[in-house]
Amino acid sequence: MSRFLGLDGGGSATRWAICDAAGAELARGELQPVTGHLFRPDALAAFSAFAAALRTATAGHRLAAVVAGITGLTGDAPEAARAAAILADALGVPVGRVRVEDDLWIGYHAVFRPGEGHAVYAGTGSVGLHLRADGGILRVGGRGMLIDDAGSAFWIGREGLNLLYRRIDAGEPPGGLGAALFAAIGGADWNAVRAHVYGGTGPADGRAAVAMLARAVARAAGGGDAGALDILHRAGVELARLALALTARAGVLPVAVLGRAATLHPAILTGLRAAAPGLEIRQPAADAALAAARLAGGHLAASGSP
Repeated sequence: MSRFLGLDGGGSATRWAICDAAGAELARGELQPVTGHLFRPDALAAFSAFAAALRTATAGHRLAAVVAGITGLTGDAPEAARAAAILADALGVPVGRVRVEDDLWIGYHAVFRPGEGHAVYAGTGSVGLHLRADGGILRVGGRGMLIDDAGSAFWIGREGLNLLYRRIDAGEPPGGLGAALFAAIGGADWNAVRAHVYGGTGPADGRAAVAMLARAVARAAGGGDAGALDILHRAGVELARLALALTARAGVLPVAVLGRAATLHPAILTGLRAAAPGLEIRQPAADAALAAARLAGGHLAASGSP
């Protein structure tokens, strides 16, 4: 029986699923996060280690094809070909039967057919995507934390820390936001915060650490901290900017809001809808890993391979 593997690789975790030729789920699991920034030696080594862990996790399944959505790259990037070669070697699958795209590409396929809508993703980072019916790709945002990523979990965590220290610098009480952030970090002094944010071995470590603090910002907002609530509302406004950019360039279509960061607090969706009142905004439950596995089945059939 042919078996197909799908990967949803993000900054917080990598989820995988295996399906049969009919698209029925056979197995699934979760592994460490990955990044597509394979131009860095540390990221390349980490991806190779991830591929080895994936081989162990999927042992016993003879895979016919793989589709992987990996954060931090696009399908036409040299890093995508490099990732495909690493996965093919680790899993024993011909490299021609491994397709690597960015994680939103598979997320889009989980909720729309090409041409049907726009997808806005808020996870560790943020990006908007429209897949045209002819196969063309329109992408807005998604340029990483050093350029943008507005509305993402990283952005929310960073804005939370920024507001906290502006309060402290002004001699104001840290409030509920400070209590939530310090609890998540495990300490209230600058040395603890500095180690949490800057203590990793590479840029991706700090990015993930700050992104995880978005949950603390959401808890503070739920507890009545007005500043935290404002941050989450502004996150929604930033995601609306992506939706409006897609609409301006590809027409008015339904917008699917994907990613765990978008579900942290209702204020995010409220802010998004307020900033884009003319759009149909959906927040569907999307199983990107299973969608990728099913795409792997279709990818293999389209290639004419047995």
